[in-house]
Amino acid sequence: MLVKQANSLGVKRYSSAIASLIAIGLTISSCTTTSENQAPSTSNAATNLSNSNRSNSNNQQELQTIRIGYVRWGLLPIVRQRQELERQLAKQNISVEWVGPFPAFAPVLEAVNAGEVDISSGGDIPGISGLVGGTPVCILAYQAPIPEAEAVLVRSDAAIQSPKDLVGKKVAVNRGGWGEHLLLRVLDQANVPKEQVERVYLSPTDALPAVTQGHVDAWSVWDPNVAIAETEHNLRPISSGEAASHYGIYIVHQEILAEKPEVVRYVFQVLEQEAKWAAENRVEAAKAFGDATELATPVVNKLATRRLVNEILPLNTQVLSDIQSRADWMYEQKAIPKKLEVNQTICPETVGLEKFTKIQ
Repeated sequence: MLVKQANSLGVKRYSSAIASLIAIGLTISSCTTTSENQAPSTSNAATNLSNSNRSNSNNQQELQTIRIGYVRWGLLPIVRQRQELERQLAKQNISVEWVGPFPAFAPVLEAVNAGEVDISSGGDIPGISGLVGGTPVCILAYQAPIPEAEAVLVRSDAAIQSPKDLVGKKVAVNRGGWGEHLLLRVLDQANVPKEQVERVYLSPTDALPAVTQGHVDAWSVWDPNVAIAETEHNLRPISSGEAASHYGIYIVHQEILAEKPEVVRYVFQVLEQEAKWAAENRVEAAKAFGDATELATPVVNKLATRRLVNEILPLNTQVLSDIQSRADWMYEQKAIPKKLEVNQTICPETVGLEKFTKIQ
């Protein structure tokens, strides 16, 4: 009886031990399985976070900004107002920063020197002055002259009727710019020695009150200043811009062209489209220009009767020859301090921009 009980007790203990071992094994197996299942999950999360950070980093690296300096003249105020450039460049992860408006092109070139502007446009004459002064830009494209958008103006009650009547008079001009060059060319064609006419160097902002208040006798200037003077201050022209026929030029900072040629290409693709639109839609372009520069309706209506913008065109040998002739003439007239080789100021041939940088 004792043997049977002992055997029975041993069997029970053995069975209990087996059960305990099985339970422990299941518990260990369960823990191991859970740990193994969790490890890949943690790894996947880390991988996803890494990929996300890498994607955000790439987006930040790809986002680029182009700074465009603009004058109260020509195409760029229209482009800024229409915002088509921003919409198109945003697709390429490029943002646009507008710098201005400037009263004339010379201050824009100063901003380029200060590292504040990458791309701009303005007159060929102030461009020559800036290039002589060492501004680190190159000429990429041009706009054909618009002679009706420039004039030498006098008050409506002035006795001055022609350029010959300017002898002994004071004429407001912007130093080294379209205004000064137009006056010198007008005097040259009228056989009036330039020494017999006093040039008073004023910005357009200061020149308008100077001529209306009689501090100077005439003003050599361009649109929209011509339209403002004619419609709001009763000034009249004694000569148009035919004597000078100035080109507009589009310039790029040399370092920006070298470092961001693709950005420059995208910008000029849109600017070409915008210039074509403005040239073909004078009334709408004048309204956009007026909105951008806060002009009164009568001034806008005056601008709509003549061209504000011509299409953007690649440079060619004839245009470069014309600009070189002007640079030579300006040096002869002592309007610039040294000679300029225009061929050395054009943008170098650049991949993607061959249309503009490969001179025909």
